[in-house]
Amino acid sequence: MDLEVRGELDMQKIKVKHGRLRKLTIGDFIIPAVLTVGALIVILPVWHIIMISIVPQHVYFQTPILMWPSEITFENFGQIFNNPMIQTGFRNTVFITLASTAYNMFLNVTYAYVLLKPIPGKKLFWFILVFPMFFGGGLIPYFLLIRDLNLMNNLLAMVLPVAGLGITTVVLMQSYIRSLPSEVEEAARIDGAGDLRVLWNIILPLCKPMLATLSLFAAVGAWNRWFEGLLFMQRQDLWPLQLVLRNMLNNATLTLEGLPHELRATAFRAGLQSAAVVTAMIPIVIVYPFLQKYFVKGITLGGVKG
Repeated sequence: MDLEVRGELDMQKIKVKHGRLRKLTIGDFIIPAVLTVGALIVILPVWHIIMISIVPQHVYFQTPILMWPSEITFENFGQIFNNPMIQTGFRNTVFITLASTAYNMFLNVTYAYVLLKPIPGKKLFWFILVFPMFFGGGLIPYFLLIRDLNLMNNLLAMVLPVAGLGITTVVLMQSYIRSLPSEVEEAARIDGAGDLRVLWNIILPLCKPMLATLSLFAAVGAWNRWFEGLLFMQRQDLWPLQLVLRNMLNNATLTLEGLPHELRATAFRAGLQSAAVVTAMIPIVIVYPFLQKYFVKGITLGGVKG
């Protein structure tokens, strides 16, 4: 009898607890509303740009704020992709992105791993890493350095000086390595593995979430890089894609004047500019979903699993 009473009391407690959980508060309405408004503020301008890029001129003039196109044309993208400068800039940017990402990750991962070891002069290496955060030589010494290194009109000028060590990347990488089970490295050393073998065969495979996250950050930065091209690339065939698109945005009127007369009704200044912006976004938008699953594990430094 006592067991039945206790069971009924437990059931009543569970019902009361679940009833409390089902009660909605004002925060349950305010927080989703605020997040929805924030998402719309971010999404709507991007959607508007996409719509402008795929409509003809007369549709744009009829409804400047487009939410859905009444007529679609891809002439703006045709003019963008048929431009030989776009093709050359795309190849240059792909090389810069791949080289910068690989170079950046190699430097930061090895630097982070070495600073975890009891090496002599560790404080000096940390000072070398932290000092550029607060003090820089400025633009003129930077330009003179690139010139004296004979990197003018060389794509490596957009890789070697830019994709270097970063305190944030090193600290994140160190924190993730510390979160790994120390027994794994100890077992590898008992089997006779050295530092390089431990890093390559043990540490890096376990750090995939962090490596994917930091690689994406480095790749996005390299993909959007254009200022160094403006400074150091005097030949237009070495311009990165972003610099080519910037030049097209500033000279969209000249681009229109060079089009055949039958295309001017569909290709227009705002359409070309929007198509250029969308073109620059496409590769990152394609890559981002494949690496998104690593973000939470990477940035929050993950957890130790047995």
